[in-house]
Amino acid sequence: MCDQKSGSIGGGWLGTYAYKGIWRAKPPVRFEATFTDREGNGAFHGTVLDDGDLGEADILGTHKGSSVRFSKTYRKATLAVVTYEGRLSDDGQTITGTWQISGKSQGNGTWDARRLWSAEGGEASLEDVEEAVLGGTRELANIEKVR
Repeated sequence: MCDQKSGSIGGGWLGTYAYKGIWRAKPPVRFEATFTDREGNGAFHGTVLDDGDLGEADILGTHKGSSVRFSKTYRKATLAVVTYEGRLSDDGQTITGTWQISGKSQGNGTWDARRLWSAEGGEASLEDVEEAVLGGTRELANIEKVR
């Protein structure tokens, strides 16, 4: 299914984000996100669960064409808002981009996510989920090699 054509970013996503700059020694972080379209106008909201100490966050964003932009606000009150920008692939199955911590010039990096299921009907097959998980593991290994 090609969600890009229908305009929906809604569904489940599995991804990783990696740090750049002075924090590049930190290991990449895996996350699971759920995006829900709002009234078909390109706006969406959702939740993210990061592996590790940061935990849950709320998402509010926009999606127009291949452009995706959202803010992630952690439920822990002391953490800054993180802004994500990215590009949705032509087939609507992957997003790649950059992120920036608000107010911190050194708090930035890259991210990517693969669609696990679509809000428009189908859940991913077991093979699709396995490929997403294994693909993410390979990407993490490649990121480690680059350091």
